[in-house]
Amino acid sequence: MKPLRILCMGVAASGVMLAMVGCVTVKPDERFPDVQRQIDGRLGPALTRVHWRLGAQEDEQVDAFVNDLLTRPLTPESAVQVALLRSRDLQIVYEDLGVAQADMVHAGLLKNPDLAGFVRFPDSGPSGVNWNVGLDFWLDIFLVPLRKRIAGAELEASLLRVTDAVLDKATLVRRAYFQYLADTRVLTYQRALVEFTEIGAELSKRQQAQGHIADLDSANQQAAAEEAGLALDQAEVAARISRETLRRLLDLTDSDIPWTIDESVAVIPAADPDAETLVAAALDKRVDLALLGREIQLQRMGLEMDKNWLLTNGAVGVETERSSDGVQSTGPHISLELPIFHQHQAVYARREALIRQAEQRLASQRGAARAEVRIAAERMALAHRAADRYERSIVPLRQKIVGHTQNEYNAMIVGVPDLLLAKSAETRVGIEQARAVQDYWTARADLERVIGVKLPDLPVAAPTPAPMPDSKNTSPDAMPDMPGMSKPGQPTPAPTTPPVPPVPAPAASPH
Repeated sequence: MKPLRILCMGVAASGVMLAMVGCVTVKPDERFPDVQRQIDGRLGPALTRVHWRLGAQEDEQVDAFVNDLLTRPLTPESAVQVALLRSRDLQIVYEDLGVAQADMVHAGLLKNPDLAGFVRFPDSGPSGVNWNVGLDFWLDIFLVPLRKRIAGAELEASLLRVTDAVLDKATLVRRAYFQYLADTRVLTYQRALVEFTEIGAELSKRQQAQGHIADLDSANQQAAAEEAGLALDQAEVAARISRETLRRLLDLTDSDIPWTIDESVAVIPAADPDAETLVAAALDKRVDLALLGREIQLQRMGLEMDKNWLLTNGAVGVETERSSDGVQSTGPHISLELPIFHQHQAVYARREALIRQAEQRLASQRGAARAEVRIAAERMALAHRAADRYERSIVPLRQKIVGHTQNEYNAMIVGVPDLLLAKSAETRVGIEQARAVQDYWTARADLERVIGVKLPDLPVAAPTPAPMPDSKNTSPDAMPDMPGMSKPGQPTPAPTTPPVPPVPAPAASPH
């Protein structure tokens, strides 16, 4: 029975080893602070906190922090912060990090030993029962360091993918924020334009009835009013849709917490960084390039694992057998793959092809990154020039035209329709300026996305918004008393440029 005791001692020893490694625990968010450090380095430390909801007490503190942010008008930065802390989409991505962390822990564990045996019963005497029992230990114990390196590289890749998902969420929120901001401003301008055109249409009807204007002029006024009304309907729907889009990105669709946005944030910077400086930053910071570098590293380590095929499925152990005549024997056991039919040449060739493919993909993506950054920089520069042109010349010229038309109206050179036309054109310029500002910030968000970091805040110059006419409570009879206009014969007031009033959220869009 001594050999059997030896086998039992081996089983007991393996049980002790299993008990020791069985005490290993997995902490899914162990590397999550690295995600926070990545985000701080890319988006800046201000209002870019990320949080993984794992049922801890900190979840309630995060909720209180978000609710406090929502009590104030949201800026682009605070809107991004709300999205990062509330987004369920990001919580889904964070779990990928938990999977990678578990794989990392598992890679450091030994493969469980294999216990096998048999029992055979003779069909006639006097022979006894023939039995065998063996315990095998896998040779891949020597591959544990390599497995841990591979799992570590996979974990680092998961960290990059999580970071990329956070950056993507921030970009989507910024785009949606400025879309909603522009839509609300356009809605306000469009409402004023409708009031102007309706006044003009009503005046044209009266003047046509009195024979003072031609039928064609009256029809043009009626058509302008109808077209402005249609544009207002479209603007109202656009504002509601853009608000709902932003609400979805903030993960507030199932919340009744009221929220607004800050109307004074769309201030265009005075200058933007040089394109080639941005290209250099992109090659250093882009997450997709880092991920491709990790892929090359993983494929090379995979090739190293492939070359250790002898240890992958090999095993050594001890077994005891009792023959049917009662003789018991114990000895070592080994199991190895015999490279008779092939020596894994195809496996090596496949892995080497994947390595070359990954290297070419990285080189190609680096070239694509340069082009993407330059294209995005050109679009932002064009949008910057357009917004600057509206601020510097187009808006002041329209204001000047309104002033000259007002003077001619006061001198009874032109009539109310001409004055309405000038004011309408000025209002349309306000709409175009709001879209130009939106185009700039959208292009800037896209550029930041292709670079992988937030652009620095540069000195800014406050824009001159187009004046927002207010024709509330104005009838055709009281037309000359509209703000910015005076009655014929009265002195012309000094031209003023009233700021655009705060734009409320669309009335039909509940919080």
